Amino acid sequence: MLKRLWHILGPVFCALLLALGLIALYPTKVNHSLRAEREDAVALTKTNFKSKYKKVRALTDPNHHFVPFFGSSEWLRIDKMHPSVLAEAYKRSYIPYLLGQRGAASLTHFFGIQQISKELDYKQAVYVISPQWFVAKGANAGAFQNYFSNGQLIDFLQNQTGSQYDRYAAKRFLKMYPDSSLKGMMEKVAKGQKLSAADRKSLDFKDKIFQKEDGLFSHFSVSNNQKKKVQPQADSLPKTFSYQKLGEIASQDGKTATSNNRFGIENTFYTIRVSHQLDKLKGSQKRFDYTKSPEYNDLQLVLNQFAMSHTNVLFVIPPVNSKWAAFTGLDQSMYQKSVAKIKYQLQSQGFTNIADFSKDGGKAYFMQDTIHMGWNGWLALDKAINPFLSKPSDAPTYTINDQFLTKAWAKYTGKPEEFGK
Repeated sequence: MLKRLWHILGPVFCALLLALGLIALYPTKVNHSLRAEREDAVALTKTNFKSKYKKVRALTDPNHHFVPFFGSSEWLRIDKMHPSVLAEAYKRSYIPYLLGQRGAASLTHFFGIQQISKELDYKQAVYVISPQWFVAKGANAGAFQNYFSNGQLIDFLQNQTGSQYDRYAAKRFLKMYPDSSLKGMMEKVAKGQKLSAADRKSLDFKDKIFQKEDGLFSHFSVSNNQKKKVQPQADSLPKTFSYQKLGEIASQDGKTATSNNRFGIENTFYTIRVSHQLDKLKGSQKRFDYTKSPEYNDLQLVLNQFAMSHTNVLFVIPPVNSKWAAFTGLDQSMYQKSVAKIKYQLQSQGFTNIADFSKDGGKAYFMQDTIHMGWNGWLALDKAINPFLSKPSDAPTYTINDQFLTKAWAKYTGKPEEFGK
């Protein structure tokens, strides 16, 4: 009987021991590799999005200026005018490190930033804020769990100081991920209680294991986006940089790519995602409201983190496709109210670097689909990104206002400048 059990379970047991041995012995030292870092920067996989090792490796490279580009699904649309392609084609002084996934929003980015908070100290970043994130229920729990790793939570717990921001983040986390293995510690933080010495020792041990796992398994996550998507398109662009020439190429590409519909939507997207349900989608967004949402409080978490890290951030506010908005009944007045609320939350606290494209959704070939920029939109964005990153400057003086962490602000629909008066 024992022999039979050994034949069945023995290989599994040996494999487990081997895996544990590899993890225990694997070095945690970061080894820089420009080729690997460039691939990671445009990989746009869930593994890369969650990996601390990969992000830290690129952001600490002493010889190359990788800059985190936070967002959601817009970075996935790599065409000739994409920020990564232009940076490659014209040998910019910076390399975008794309941190975006479908459904990712501020709460996801807040916990992701816990892994690279030291790497953001006195550095730069680009952060896309889509008003579409600001729905009534806020971030999607499924998406949040999908892009979350225990490593993020370990870093958060090790860094927490008992502030109201820590308590808020813990409460939001417990609501979004109630079955976490570290639920007990998060409940303590949510209640304002200090972690015990035993908790701290446990976190230190878990952190060592996670870093070894992350470093080991990161080598098995390989992307070819740089080689297959970015480099070929960069090579196809004119050797001499010219916005006029690039604009002509962008407009022609946009015209060719949106030839089968009246909305200016990319052909394949329109055929697969839109054409078969036009009747259903007509007028479907009449009741959408982005002015009241817990997302405003989640954004405040991120802003407070940037302020603590003295990170100089360029915030990007994208538009929606105007033709599509008219078709679906999306209230543009409501959209602009949400933009005004976002901008007030930013500007009143000193986050004054803002590229606001919210009124440009009707420009020719500015949008690639219903809500994502492309072609001429990317070029317009480059005119804001390139000077910001090519000539680094100190972050503005930030003055954090804790009122933006309250439910009152999340639900506020009046004139932003009159809030609290």
